[in-house]
Amino acid sequence: CLSFFRGTNHPKMAATAWSTSSWRARKAHHQPVYKDQKELKRVKETLSVLPALVSFAEVKALREKLTKVYEGKCFYLQGGHCAETFDHCNKEKIQPMLDVMNVMTKVISEYTDLPVVTLGRMAGQYAKPRSKPTEVVNGVEMESYKGDLINAREVSVKARTPDPNRMMQGYFRSAACLNFIRSTDKVNSRVSGELLHRIRMILGSGEIRSCFRPGVGFGNFLFNDKKTFDLQDQEEMRLSPGNDFFISHEGLLLEYEESLTRFFQPPPKQKEAKLAYNASTHMIWIGHRTRGLEDAHVEYFRGIYNPIGVKVGPGTTVDVLLELIQRLNPNDEVGKIVLISRFGAEKVLSALPPLVEGVKNAGVKVIWICDPMHGNTYKSNGYKTRNFTDVVNEIVNTIAVHEKAGTRLNGLHLEMCGEDVTECVGGPDKITSNDLSRCFLSACDPRLNYKQSLAVAFAVGMAMKKKEAKSQNLNSMKNSSITYGKLPGLKKSVSKLIFGTLFLERVSKPFELLDKVVQSGCNAFDTAAIYGTPEGKCERILGEWMKSRNVNPDDIVIITKGGCRGAEEKWAPRMKPAEILEDLNGSLQRLGVDSVDCYLLHRDDPSISVQEIVDMMNTLVVKGKVKCWGVSNWSLSRLNAAMKYAKKNNFAAPVVDSTQASLAKPVGPVWPGTTYMTADRETFYTENKSDVSVFAWESLAKGFLTGKWTKADVDDLEGKSYREKTLIKAYCTPSNFKRRTRAEALAKVHGVPVHAIALAYLLHLSSDMYVLVGTSKMEHFVSNLAMFDVSLSPSEVKWLRDGGSLDQQLQVAE
Repeated sequence: CLSFFRGTNHPKMAATAWSTSSWRARKAHHQPVYKDQKELKRVKETLSVLPALVSFAEVKALREKLTKVYEGKCFYLQGGHCAETFDHCNKEKIQPMLDVMNVMTKVISEYTDLPVVTLGRMAGQYAKPRSKPTEVVNGVEMESYKGDLINAREVSVKARTPDPNRMMQGYFRSAACLNFIRSTDKVNSRVSGELLHRIRMILGSGEIRSCFRPGVGFGNFLFNDKKTFDLQDQEEMRLSPGNDFFISHEGLLLEYEESLTRFFQPPPKQKEAKLAYNASTHMIWIGHRTRGLEDAHVEYFRGIYNPIGVKVGPGTTVDVLLELIQRLNPNDEVGKIVLISRFGAEKVLSALPPLVEGVKNAGVKVIWICDPMHGNTYKSNGYKTRNFTDVVNEIVNTIAVHEKAGTRLNGLHLEMCGEDVTECVGGPDKITSNDLSRCFLSACDPRLNYKQSLAVAFAVGMAMKKKEAKSQNLNSMKNSSITYGKLPGLKKSVSKLIFGTLFLERVSKPFELLDKVVQSGCNAFDTAAIYGTPEGKCERILGEWMKSRNVNPDDIVIITKGGCRGAEEKWAPRMKPAEILEDLNGSLQRLGVDSVDCYLLHRDDPSISVQEIVDMMNTLVVKGKVKCWGVSNWSLSRLNAAMKYAKKNNFAAPVVDSTQASLAKPVGPVWPGTTYMTADRETFYTENKSDVSVFAWESLAKGFLTGKWTKADVDDLEGKSYREKTLIKAYCTPSNFKRRTRAEALAKVHGVPVHAIALAYLLHLSSDMYVLVGTSKMEHFVSNLAMFDVSLSPSEVKWLRDGGSLDQQLQVAE
């Protein structure tokens, strides 16, 4: 059984059947004790039959949005009250929150060029864990306030006694809040006039830019970039519930969450079991205090379809985090797990990196967001507070951690409001600890006010802004002459010319070479785990280039290879499933990506059945670590057997065969354990054109088709290296010299270099052909692009290969 976790010593939890109530067999922390159990039962029974607050379709829509967040195509913004109160359920409180989040969304989107999926901590954020279950007030011990869903803020023993009826009140207030949010076409389609006026005043006065100074992490915050925001364009700023705006809360009170769990039954034709989901919210998170591996909250959360947030703070170890992810998302589904880091501005630099590296090395699909609030809380003048500078610094430091690790920060989680409160010090208004008492309204922890919230939006926007000097807008740089194809099973287009990275380590400025390759329109890069000295160096260079240029992996095609030992072991196969997985994980780490577009098995080991290999590769495709796969240097019989087995079992089949193919036909395998284009292979590729594509390596016969080597070299091998002798013996045959002569003649007719004819020949074969070309010099690569300016007739293709009737017309001396 393939596990995508490595380095964890925790035993897997014994498989147990999940139900909405299976959590009751485990320890449940931070739960109230209700004195009236009969009333509790009545409330739960009532809640269990009330309509769902959110639909399964909306939860599914959020999961799909979060897939885009994971891929770096969307930014995630989550914000709202620390502890939402029942008193917040009115227009005067809800509207300002929506307005500020609306503008924050636009600011972040303007800077990052990414759409933003927005989640409110609202319409249900009514329960809060407390560090102490009770407190003493004026000499009287009473329950601590645990949120309006459990008890009241009023300081009295009676008010603080947990009351199950408050769950009913929470349900109906959540419904009312949601109803208000959903009425966007009548209420929330425009930023309210008062707030719009205040925002314009803030931006115009420089209040936000004045709060960024040296020491915050931005210097003068680069406000001279002349970025402007069109606040008049109101329709673009609307938040659409269930589309780009969703609700969320901490799933603390399990009695409530269980009662509002519903089931979705897929259509019969899908033959899927019904899915449980929490119908009280779109997204739900598990707190730092309640995420014990054997605890009740983890048991409940593991069974629901909703996206699950996991607070990750001080004391979290890699092993525990990986085991927690596995229990909550055993199938490693994209868009399911949101890791919310919360360490504090200084601690994040030392505490977060090992967790990010551990999760990255395990290859699990998670979304990383930053909560810069909880790790920066302290007391001043009798109030809990947070310093705006610390909040911004934690964001900046978290971004830096991810950049260093080759991962990305996907979003923010803020405690904030749309009001002019004085709960956090610093920021545009330069609030001090002496100002806290002026307007501290939070029911629990301090929130950013609307100015501070907007300033944070500018901060994250600037910190994540793609620098024009480094960014690559690949779509706008495509050379019109390059042609593209589609690999079976891969959605993106692939340039017919694939850049081979074998020689990257020889290049003094490899990043500049790669820049120019992309600018030419070539979007596909071929590399391998054994390329470079030390092995993997070429993959590492490619990954570092992508990181330095902010290249989105979705804009290029990454092809790498594994399952092969290095030159010292004569490229022997290493094809056991564990070896393949080890090679792939190493490649992903060096490339700095979560998956590759096409993974090729570099060699074959006939002692291992094709069934075992196909099973392994299918698992990697299902888990998303590989989008499609293929083989290199396999026999036709083994390739055909793998394709048939995969098709019979509805598995991901090999869709690429990488073999030596060129106008020059070698006398046999060029290197140990390799294959080359034969008549049988060409027939097979043609007959299976819709199922398998061909990647042609050594397409210029190691330079033979550019004019390298003459007949004299065949007679004078003394003094040449073993490698050169091997190549001369393979390619310098009488038939190949004739083919090169015919190519030279045809090159004059078409007005292109001879190697352009040789490469164009491959593209004009009947198979679905892609040409691999590696070079250390840009001028050589550019000259290869002439292949796309050549259109060969079928008779010319046949003549190049076989000679014949065109000889006299072109006056070629055989």
